[in-house]
Amino acid sequence: MCKETKPLQLWSSNRNKALDRQEALDFLASLGIENEKIYLIDLVPLIEMIWADGKIQPGELVILKCWLHKHVEHINHIAGYKIIRLSDAMQFAQRFLTCQPKPGLLKKIRHCIGPVRMHTPGRVYDRKLLKNILFACLDIASSSVREYPYKISGRFSQSEKNLFLDILATFREYATDTDLFNEISDRMDT
Repeated sequence: MCKETKPLQLWSSNRNKALDRQEALDFLASLGIENEKIYLIDLVPLIEMIWADGKIQPGELVILKCWLHKHVEHINHIAGYKIIRLSDAMQFAQRFLTCQPKPGLLKKIRHCIGPVRMHTPGRVYDRKLLKNILFACLDIASSSVREYPYKISGRFSQSEKNLFLDILATFREYATDTDLFNEISDRMDT
């Protein structure tokens, strides 16, 4: 049934509440993201950050490729066998890098990461995955600037700053009471 539904229609029918795991899986399936490709949705916030200033820059792609390699290696290690090939992961990323995706699509996929990949509260892997995603987003945002010279607070563009805050908000419920978010909260409260 989901394959016959347009992906954005499927999403909009559920716009007033958070997606549950099955709804997220159905949405991803409507985009052709199924089976082992599910593990690759973790790349989406990084790809969003690459597009945040409207331009893909070489340094950003280097960081994405390094992160992708480590991520595939880690997923295969956890599975105990080669569930994902690096070439398949690169092809998945390329799908969203060849041309800028429709507005909102990457954000909708990002909102599926929590229910699909971080659905077990308190799992150490979930916290590690989240920390790796957030740090990679920061690395990408700081790797390149659009123009020199930039102001003292201009290393990150305003669109990158806004996106990073949006990414943090997306994962808040999956990171509540984790060391990472406690540290962030403590720093914001002072």
